[in-house]
Amino acid sequence: MTETLSRVPNLTGESVLGDVIADAQLAATEDAGAVIAMTNPGGIRTDITKKGDGTVSYADVFASQPFRNQLVTLDLTGAQIKTALEQQWSDEKRPRILQISKGLSYGWDASKPFGEHVDATSLKLDGTPIDPARTYRVTINNYLALGGDGFAAFKSGTHARVGDYDSEALFNYFGKHSPIAAAPPVRITRVN
Repeated sequence: MTETLSRVPNLTGESVLGDVIADAQLAATEDAGAVIAMTNPGGIRTDITKKGDGTVSYADVFASQPFRNQLVTLDLTGAQIKTALEQQWSDEKRPRILQISKGLSYGWDASKPFGEHVDATSLKLDGTPIDPARTYRVTINNYLALGGDGFAAFKSGTHARVGDYDSEALFNYFGKHSPIAAAPPVRITRVN
């Protein structure tokens, strides 16, 4: 690791560590057909701090993701993905912005009413608009799959495949992709 990976979100709700975790979960479930991964910010408990030699131990990873959530890859339509993203504002006073994997991007507007925060035209996978009628394989954790944190839309996913624990996926990702640099979080944009 080349620098500390912070869990603190920027003004869009995205964090450096959240991006790395979502990427790790996507990498761990590509064999299940995953093309998108998302994780809840409340499941990320601490930064992963750079040590002098740049190594990351399993204890570092487990301190950051201590809940032993299993990864669940399921089918969701583009419309269901959009609905899940809108549920980030189920509690307007305390939005829970999901951390998203590489390739997924969208913009949101804080001034819009509930259900209209996410600009549907900005919701894209690898630069291609998400099709509301198309099915995508999405990885989340088992807490979210059960509707945790108010994300009821995930409960309508089908063809679920349960995989590794989130902390193991992240630890393996460090092992395969080190050194990991803290890339600027730019997957989510905010209008106002």
